[in-house]
Amino acid sequence: MCFICISCPNPLHFQPGICYNLAMKRILIISLILITAVIVLTACGSTVPERLVGEWQCADSPSGNAMYTGMYTMTIQEDGSFSIVDTEAGNPCIAGTMKGDDTGKLGILELTCNTDDFDPPICWPNFKPNSSVRYKIIDNDTIKLGYVGIWLTFNK
Repeated sequence: MCFICISCPNPLHFQPGICYNLAMKRILIISLILITAVIVLTACGSTVPERLVGEWQCADSPSGNAMYTGMYTMTIQEDGSFSIVDTEAGNPCIAGTMKGDDTGKLGILELTCNTDDFDPPICWPNFKPNSSVRYKIIDNDTIKLGYVGIWLTFNK
């Protein structure tokens, strides 16, 4: 009999006093737990695609719309916090957190906006505090955010 499993049928063990099968099962379970923890912790750190982080200035008009949007600036932090501000009026538009996938040049961002001073961009009239937007990375200095087919272009 070994110390780990009392009902071990094999009196000859790979290592004296240790049930080899039970020890291997425990090592396998611990390894799986550690690998899962590493994957979860790594995924938690990447809330926003790295290429979106920074200060952005909106182009004068969104796609398919004649409204002026050059007054918006957007700031995206590494931790996923963001804000879009109307710099001409000095008003915050939307601010909160974003989470997204880093699939390359296209993807979806899940935005959770603070409800204080919630005033979404004028070209996104039905925008809600918890909304999904699409993003396109055009190049290192240009990105687009789209909501219901209306795209805002931002430049660094």
